[in-house]
Amino acid sequence: MYPELRLASRTDIPAMLEIEQLSFSCPWDWETLSSCIGSPACRTWTARMKGVVRGYVSACLETEGLHIVNLAVHPSYRRKGLASALLDTAEGWGERLGAVSALLEVRTGAVAARELYDQRAYRELERLEGYYPDGEDGLLLVRSLVPREDTAAMAWRIMERCGKVPATGVVLGSGLSWLAEESGIRCSLDYGDVMEESSSQVPGHPGRLVFSECGRFVFLLGRRHHYQGYSDDQISVLPGILGDLGVSRWILTSSSGAVDPSLKPGDAVLFRDHVNFTGCVPSSGPWRIRPSVYSRLLAAAARDAALESGTVVREGLFACVSGPAYETSAEIEFLNGKGFSTVSMSTVPEALLLSSMGFEVSAVSLITNEAAPGAVLTHEEVLASQGRVHAMQGKFMSAFLRKAASFGLQ
Repeated sequence: MYPELRLASRTDIPAMLEIEQLSFSCPWDWETLSSCIGSPACRTWTARMKGVVRGYVSACLETEGLHIVNLAVHPSYRRKGLASALLDTAEGWGERLGAVSALLEVRTGAVAARELYDQRAYRELERLEGYYPDGEDGLLLVRSLVPREDTAAMAWRIMERCGKVPATGVVLGSGLSWLAEESGIRCSLDYGDVMEESSSQVPGHPGRLVFSECGRFVFLLGRRHHYQGYSDDQISVLPGILGDLGVSRWILTSSSGAVDPSLKPGDAVLFRDHVNFTGCVPSSGPWRIRPSVYSRLLAAAARDAALESGTVVREGLFACVSGPAYETSAEIEFLNGKGFSTVSMSTVPEALLLSSMGFEVSAVSLITNEAAPGAVLTHEEVLASQGRVHAMQGKFMSAFLRKAASFGLQ
């Protein structure tokens, strides 16, 4: 049984309260659950079956290590792997941020829970006399983790240079850096200052991390590509680390070719879904199952932004291809015949990883060329189209970012 894992929001609290009451003699209340979900030092994930919350885990990073502060699964879904999936997720978060151990408390009489923790190599560190409100003793358990020194170092460099991480992240494709520049810059650092390995750049991809002046956005100016020789995980590592630090909703952009002949340079297409022709899939848990990679909440925010800005924004199917060669006439005819709207060489690896981590993800193709059969295209032409893209979509993208940062996600 593979659950869909997603970050919890306050709209999940009623379902979580029901599980609390079915699981514990001293259940948490609304305020306690809400404080965990809202705390910048904590992270709460839900496990969903067919869209319904059936379990959750809350964890905090403390000086002593990763603290698992709560774990509960609906009685009807116990012994089906949900608790292990939730623990894997919480422990993985701690390891990527450098935690060397995980700690938790458990009732002495919680036989099934103690069996689970024993199987996962937790050991008793201390007996907690009268620890629970009803007077029952608890046990403090600990297990060793395997910290990821590479990702932890990246996270530390970002926090040291730029401090608090905002909730909304924006990945900008070829030539789209104007969107970050319009938001003002509070802090900026080169990718090379964050990642030790070299990060060869494509024209139009400055390779910088920019925190907006208003404190609401972090922009990734450019991305890595499979055709540059980067692995699946190297492509998506920086968005993943920012997600671990607190960026929980994402807008991914790409300069794309129009497969649909009715689309013209300067148009925008919101991803309804994608097909990944690259074979490039980042590592993640085996439980990536959800109705769509792309968030219905952020899609609604995009529609509102289009209405507010008076911009026509279409929705369509995106084709992710390997590159670096642009598509042949036969490939364009094939994609058009299969109902695709746009095509590009990026975006999907990040979308897959971020969605699997439980984040809200949206993606937009900004059309820079007509990928018509027989057309000859160069990267320079793609970059030259940015003035038209900016003129036609600047108001929409600004409104989309603003709405995404506050739209009904809590």
